[in-house]
Amino acid sequence: MGSVRGVGTLVRPAAWTLNQRRDITSWLARWFPKTPAKSVVALKTPIKVELVAGKTYRWCVCGRSKKQPFCDGSHFFKRTGLSPLKFKAQETRTVALCTCKATQKPPYCDGTHRSEQVQKAELGSSL
Repeated sequence: MGSVRGVGTLVRPAAWTLNQRRDITSWLARWFPKTPAKSVVALKTPIKVELVAGKTYRWCVCGRSKKQPFCDGSHFFKRTGLSPLKFKAQETRTVALCTCKATQKPPYCDGTHRSEQVQKAELGSSL
């Protein structure tokens, strides 16, 4: 039997060059930047929510979500390089979740929104 030509060999289109890899890298860098954007102030007051024991939540880190205080995927589509903070509620209770994104105890409010810096900031701007 004769051998079938081309079986088991890699055939590259003529347009594929060494620069193709650089193009892929630059495309990835646009969607996944090495230096993440800064979080922005979504609101200047916390939002009280009832967390259910055992349920997993995704708290918005970037401040761009329209479903504050939770993530709606805006960080990805706006290419921030940030990811939501995923956490599991230990007990069912009402808590205040941060929306100024400056808390030192994420996702929970620690009162940082009362600071002069946050109160003077415009909504949608970074601190």
